Amino acid sequence: MPKMIEKKLFIVGAGPGDPELITVKAVNALIKSDFIFYPDVCGGKNKIAYDIVKNAVKFAGAPDFAEERLIPLEVEMKRSSGRNKNLYKENAVKIIEKLKEGSCSYVTLGDPMFYSTYWGLHNAIQEVLNSEGNGINISISIVNGVSSFHYSMGLIGEPYIIKNGSVLISVPVKKDLAEIENEIKFIAGKIFKPQVIVFMKAGGYVKDILNVFKESCGKELEAGRLKLYLIEKSILVNDFMKKKDLNFDYFSILIGVFV
Repeated sequence: MPKMIEKKLFIVGAGPGDPELITVKAVNALIKSDFIFYPDVCGGKNKIAYDIVKNAVKFAGAPDFAEERLIPLEVEMKRSSGRNKNLYKENAVKIIEKLKEGSCSYVTLGDPMFYSTYWGLHNAIQEVLNSEGNGINISISIVNGVSSFHYSMGLIGEPYIIKNGSVLISVPVKKDLAEIENEIKFIAGKIFKPQVIVFMKAGGYVKDILNVFKESCGKELEAGRLKLYLIEKSILVNDFMKKKDLNFDYFSILIGVFV
């Protein structure tokens, strides 16, 4: 039996969008990588991960990456049309082929273990290796990044998450309103205050979530005992509830705090 070749794959969290929030460990992993893969969302219209990588090496004083080292991988976001399973497999094959030439990194926004595209890619890599072999053994190293959730709480600037408080993190995608209402009521019913509920990737669901808040917690909202915050594209949106159009970016975060 031929000896398996050991190859290194870094899964790098690039942080929430601010290039200064990528970690030193992440930059070192990128510099050591022969090839750097990054998610290409919406056909090149969203190149946040690419921009962070380019800026990070500048901050580190390292030479700029040659473009041939930076490889986009198409990923569907928003309400996926069902292509992602095939895309993840195609992307896994691309990474495995490049690993035969040298070490690689896959860059994901935020933290790779916290609601990121790495989940689908991880499974696809295992499936390809199990079915096709490829003669290599991949050693995966996770390089954590600042999650958008933690970054959002910093933008709010209030220390809402404290001892005896609870935090419920929810993704509303494909949830019905009854489930969202149960989550809100669960947090609202906690004795100690403040209590926090965080809706990740809330963009297209903001209107529905707000309606649930108003119907189930209207009195708390009017009395100021419930505070709502929206973060879009790493910016805290002021008076977002007054906007006529309540459709926001897919990655938007809606946070409710019972005080």
